[in-house]
Amino acid sequence: MAVKKNPIANLSSTIPQIFQECQKSTTNHRKNVATLRKLQEQCSAVRLEKVFEGSSRSAAGRTSSSFQSTENGEQAFNREFVRNLNKVLAIKKKDPSADRVIKFVGAFIQFIVEKGIKARDEFIFQESDDEAISSRFVTFIIGHILRGIDAKDKHLRLRVCQSLALLSPSSLNFLSDALFERLKAKLIDRVRDKETSVRAQAIIALSKLQGEDIENDREVTDKLCEILQNDPSAEVRRAALSYVAHNEKTIPFLLERARDIDPITRRSVYTKTMEVIADFRILKIEDRENLLNCGLTDRDPVVKQACTKMLSTNWIYHANNDVLEFLERLDVVSSNIAKEALLACFASRPDLIETLQFDDNFWDTLTVERAFLARVYSEFCKEDTGKFDEAMPEVTRLAFYIQKYNNCIHEASEEDQINYEFVLGQLLILAGFLDYSDEVGRRTMFTLLRKMLMLPQIADEHIELIIEVMNRTTINERDFTRSIIEIISDLRESLDSDDTSFRHPHQPEELTVNMSHLSINPESIKDFGRSPAVGTSRARASSIDSLEEEEEDYKDDDDPVWIDLKCLRIVRSMLEKNEQNLLENPSMYGLLNDLIAPSVQSREPIIREMGVHCLGLCCLLDQVLARENLVLFIHCAKHGHDTLKAKSLMVIFDILMTFGYNDFISITGQLEQIRNLFDSSLNSENAEVQSIVVEGLAKLMLSKVFCDKEVLQKLVVRYFESDTVENLRLRQCLSYFLPVYCHSSAESQRVMGEIFASSLTELIRVHMSHGKGTDMISPLQIAQQLVDWTDPNQIVKSESNSEEIDYGLHGDIAVEILKALFLEQNREVRKLLCQILNKLNIDENVGILRLKKLTLLTGNLKSRRPLKDTLSKNAINKFENSLLKYFDEGPQTLDDNEIDQLEEIQAFVEDVEDDDDYSTIDIPIRTTRSRTSKAAALANLQKEIDDMLDDEYEE
Repeated sequence: MAVKKNPIANLSSTIPQIFQECQKSTTNHRKNVATLRKLQEQCSAVRLEKVFEGSSRSAAGRTSSSFQSTENGEQAFNREFVRNLNKVLAIKKKDPSADRVIKFVGAFIQFIVEKGIKARDEFIFQESDDEAISSRFVTFIIGHILRGIDAKDKHLRLRVCQSLALLSPSSLNFLSDALFERLKAKLIDRVRDKETSVRAQAIIALSKLQGEDIENDREVTDKLCEILQNDPSAEVRRAALSYVAHNEKTIPFLLERARDIDPITRRSVYTKTMEVIADFRILKIEDRENLLNCGLTDRDPVVKQACTKMLSTNWIYHANNDVLEFLERLDVVSSNIAKEALLACFASRPDLIETLQFDDNFWDTLTVERAFLARVYSEFCKEDTGKFDEAMPEVTRLAFYIQKYNNCIHEASEEDQINYEFVLGQLLILAGFLDYSDEVGRRTMFTLLRKMLMLPQIADEHIELIIEVMNRTTINERDFTRSIIEIISDLRESLDSDDTSFRHPHQPEELTVNMSHLSINPESIKDFGRSPAVGTSRARASSIDSLEEEEEDYKDDDDPVWIDLKCLRIVRSMLEKNEQNLLENPSMYGLLNDLIAPSVQSREPIIREMGVHCLGLCCLLDQVLARENLVLFIHCAKHGHDTLKAKSLMVIFDILMTFGYNDFISITGQLEQIRNLFDSSLNSENAEVQSIVVEGLAKLMLSKVFCDKEVLQKLVVRYFESDTVENLRLRQCLSYFLPVYCHSSAESQRVMGEIFASSLTELIRVHMSHGKGTDMISPLQIAQQLVDWTDPNQIVKSESNSEEIDYGLHGDIAVEILKALFLEQNREVRKLLCQILNKLNIDENVGILRLKKLTLLTGNLKSRRPLKDTLSKNAINKFENSLLKYFDEGPQTLDDNEIDQLEEIQAFVEDVEDDDDYSTIDIPIRTTRSRTSKAAALANLQKEIDDMLDDEYEE
């Protein structure tokens, strides 16, 4: 576009034409920016120009003008520029033309700023004209835009913040300190705007203020980190995540978003944030672990895929595409996610596998990373027999390496022992993948593992791995059990050379034992629920806080308690692998009588707990044994210390899951004791005990082996009440169990519907007792959650689930709520119950019988138990009106069963005494239906019900 020679005179047409062109497409922005800049320079050359406003023509035809003021060309340009900009600032969001104009303005400001900076570099000792023009214009335009940042119009606030967000950080260098502080203060206010889009744009603009000034940078960065953590909008959090500065202080806040509730935000951490950080080595090892753990275990496959891509490309690249070097950047010894990370790399980068070499030198010089790599690689390709056999050593050679690195543990320093123990553990895991068809290799491996179990100082985590491999090297389960018993017998020989039995050295009383089953008298351990008192053989000064600390006291090769503990660990690992009934494996009874039973009665807490664990595993293999020792487990769960309680509860629930709740309890006759145990455990002050009993009950109810309305109601109450807000394990379990239980079957949903009213009433009272400031959600939110759980449309339909779904379940729930309104005396509770009625889904699926029940109850509620407050009256009237619209058609015939149900409702209403204080109060009815038609409908319905009841009586 050619610029006219007289720029001032044609500003009112030239600038609008440029704005008109730039809103059509962004492709012409560069040309128009240069044209507008040239026009600005020409205008700035005009130092002073008269400005006239209004003109009139005289009778002689001459024009007379009224003189208004004078201004230079630069001021005229600025005035015309903002006049055109103002027309765009009030346009609503998502208008493409307005968005293009705002981008054009940002591009123009960036262009003149760059020219100003270039001119400043050329004229070091004096200010150039280009720099001065740029500085004055930036100051003017930002000052003008800030005038609308606090406007009432949300569209104007959005456009203002959007314009400021397009400013470059270099343009802010032209601002004065006062204007800069004003801009910062206004943007900080806007990041708390009620509009999400305004907050997002304000964050982008505020991020431009992060500079080299330490104090300024700290204030702005702290505000962005606060928004990143606390803003309720995912869009705003993503804006803060993208634009906050990346430094040592902000990285923890950025990585924290890997656990954001919004999957897009979580994905952005791996796709955008980590691309900016680039080299993962600047992160702490803990941060790397947490980041990988969140990404690789994410439920959203898109987030998991983004984490895998970041891991297999960016991170591996910065490790020189070397898997071993990558593993050195992770703490594989204590890592919980290194295995999944390496498997993800193998799956997404097959080329990495081709670079691996498992030669003799590799196995002779195993490090922590090499051993871990070999173990994970073997697990990755164990289905591919060819690759597995090519990389892994044969059984005999692997046994040699296991012996070699086991010897290194005893010869190494204390610091290196940890690494060698880890290497040995990886080799034992690897041994579990091998094929033991070679008899020579099998015998060699079995002999080596047997000797290792006999070693006095063997790591606890190695015992389970050794037992696992030995299970694979034996012929069958009976041979496996016999071999383990022989090892235990050899371990115990040093305890009592004069007695060949396994009599426990701390056994206080004789046991009641028969030839086939074991039964321990709970009275013999009635004093063992507490830690031993001072004066016993192993007195403790304080209660047990950590069994690991106590275990350190026993780590003596000659200590019989330590030997017993080791034997019990071996037995526990063996029992976890066994599946045969004890009757088919008679050699187990020797262990039961001589090791496990005395351990249960031991005065050493750690021995007693391990004994209970082993006895519980034995009970899972024999129902008769479980039945005879159920009383023992109940006793330990009630009177033991917290750790023993937790262990006993887990055993009880495992037994009930294995043998079935109803059949097993009916045989034992312990129904009342079990119910009392559930109740006391749910009310326990120990969070772990609460969590275990909730998890156990959830498993029983989901598996359909146990169903109890009272227990379900207690679980619902525990889920919502504020006392469990810090028990995340319990909350997480119930947050999964309750919706799955209700939506898995119509029967489960019916049970939840039966406790709807009683649970809600109890929770309302709990909420009222806590008062304001409680962490408990409001009763209306609780009711909405219960409504969702009892929604029949949410039931998962499948071929295996052929239950008939009752789509009118909310009708029965409404009946129970109305009954509760008759009996409830608290005004606030009644008010909430009335509001909740209208949240239920009452439609034609409810059926005519339920509709008549509801109408009968509603009418009698208003006459016999009238409501005081207007809110409750309006709610009950609205509910009643929603019922009456279904009675426009003629009455339907009811069968005998339905008539009996109406009789029950009628009897319930008649049993309720009239409230004399409110029976005469006239309750206004607000509805579109006339009073006459409504009264007639109610009268006809009541007459119809009375006639049906009379007919029934005559018959």
